[in-house]
Amino acid sequence: MVAHIVIPIIVIAVVIALLILTGYYADPLIDIPSLAIVGFFSYRMFYVISKTRKRNIYKYEGLEGIAVDDIKRGEEGYVRVNGELWKAISTEDISRGERIEVVSRQGMTLIVKKRQKEVAN
Repeated sequence: MVAHIVIPIIVIAVVIALLILTGYYADPLIDIPSLAIVGFFSYRMFYVISKTRKRNIYKYEGLEGIAVDDIKRGEEGYVRVNGELWKAISTEDISRGERIEVVSRQGMTLIVKKRQKEVAN
């Protein structure tokens, strides 16, 4: 918790020291408050960005799609998931147009299986 206060102060002190050493330092009544304000808002911006919730926007496991090609077990074909065309490897034989379910993802290739039909009671 103390680091949230100490780090911006150190950054501001280093910037002020660099300005003094380079000869840029003109008017301390304007430069110091300006640097403090810019440093504070920069720190808060990076703090908020680093603490925002990280979402897994690339989670495809469990999603459903449609086979675009006939896919033999262990071979590659193409499927459409969420409107995107993906290269896929099937764990079983899948015919074109069948509903599929994504099992996992390896790089830019989806591992898919046939979607089990739901039985109505």
